[in-house]
Amino acid sequence: MTARHQIRVGNRRLGRERAAIDATPAPTTGEMLQAAREKKGVDLYRAERDTKIRAKYLAALENSDPAELPSPVYTKGFLRNYALYLGLDPDEVLTRWKSETVVPRQARPVVAPPPRPLEAPRRGLIITPGLFVGLLLIAAILAFAGYLGVQLFRFSQPPLLAITAPPNNLLQLPTDRSTYTLAGTANPGATVTITAAGDQQHQVTADAAGRWSREVSLTKGRNDFTIVATDADTKKDSPATSVIITVPLPIATTAPGASLAPGETLAPGATPPPLLPPAQLALTAPTEGASLAQGSVTVSGTTDGTTVTVTAQQPAAAGGSPAPSSAPSPGAAPSAPTGPVVSPAPGSGPAPLTLTPVAGTFSGMMALPAGTWRLDITSSGTGLSPRTESRTVSVAYSGVTVLVEARRGAAWLKVWVDGRVAEGYTVGVILKKGTSATFTAARNIVIRTGNAGGTAFTVNGVDKGILGRPGGVETWLFQVGREPLRTAGQ
Repeated sequence: MTARHQIRVGNRRLGRERAAIDATPAPTTGEMLQAAREKKGVDLYRAERDTKIRAKYLAALENSDPAELPSPVYTKGFLRNYALYLGLDPDEVLTRWKSETVVPRQARPVVAPPPRPLEAPRRGLIITPGLFVGLLLIAAILAFAGYLGVQLFRFSQPPLLAITAPPNNLLQLPTDRSTYTLAGTANPGATVTITAAGDQQHQVTADAAGRWSREVSLTKGRNDFTIVATDADTKKDSPATSVIITVPLPIATTAPGASLAPGETLAPGATPPPLLPPAQLALTAPTEGASLAQGSVTVSGTTDGTTVTVTAQQPAAAGGSPAPSSAPSPGAAPSAPTGPVVSPAPGSGPAPLTLTPVAGTFSGMMALPAGTWRLDITSSGTGLSPRTESRTVSVAYSGVTVLVEARRGAAWLKVWVDGRVAEGYTVGVILKKGTSATFTAARNIVIRTGNAGGTAFTVNGVDKGILGRPGGVETWLFQVGREPLRTAGQ
């Protein structure tokens, strides 16, 4: 008979002598565990040491209190180990514990969900006072951010400037015009500065629509204007715009008849032909008595002639300095020169410079050696009598200046100035035919040319001509106060 039977029926004998079955309930799993432990004669603390299960969990098992136990997985392991320790069947203990602790599920009434509508009703936008205030705040923030963006963009950009008169920034006017009205557009309130020749400035303020205009004075020949707009708020300047207005010099017509040709004599009783009108000539450079540091003089001005010739000679070669010429008065015969005119001796000055005016304006450069020079600028043309203006200039060199010219074809050049390679000439530069380059040094200049027979040199205004052999690669040394010297190179 098993212990379970003994617990259920006690020591009563089966059969006819069995007493009536009482209604005492069977012990629970916890009571069975407690009875087995007491029968074994150990307390909870001794069982804790033997089973390695904490005493509070053993007490919870004996009290059938699942709430004090850990998860079912650990509880199942505790029951199995405790049953084996007490000499009970672990499977039977687990079965009884499960039957005692499982709570039967209660049947839940099945409630059918309400039918869903075919289409959920739409709620319109309800504008509450809070929503209205929020929308206003968002709009204000966006407007402020947009304003800041526009201002930042405006401050980062230069002001606008456009020229509407003259169109294309170029204009040629009739010979009788002495003024012209420049016009254009810019930022409203911007200050437009117009700079004419001689740094003469005119200022005008653009109106609310950005329009501006200003009348400027014109001279005969080419008139250059530089226009810049300055923003009133940012004080930034626009890119400079150039305007060129040309007023041609009047071309004199040939009077009936012709002047006597050289060597021609007037027949007795014949009427002498009328005199030709003199050419008009106005020089803008050089000025009388100008001092030049490096010997390159700029000759520029306006004329109605078709050819301008510039000659240079030292006053001693002419036997004295003649007074500057002037145009003869109408109807008067040309006056004879006040002093003897002696042609310059060979090598006493540079070759004459011939310029062709464009729209009545001419400009060119002439290299002069050191000393005092008289420049004679003569304008001539068909139907005009020549007119000459003279200027005296002085040239004083410091160091050595070399003008290199590719006269007979292109030439490769490499240049050293005072022992260092000239800027831009590290690997050499090809000088095209007819072009030139100028170099200045305190002590010396070394020039290597790949076409020695086509390269000419002018040293401190003195034309040395072509020094090398045709097609040769040569290196020349130029020093202060010495003649050019061919060297082996750097």
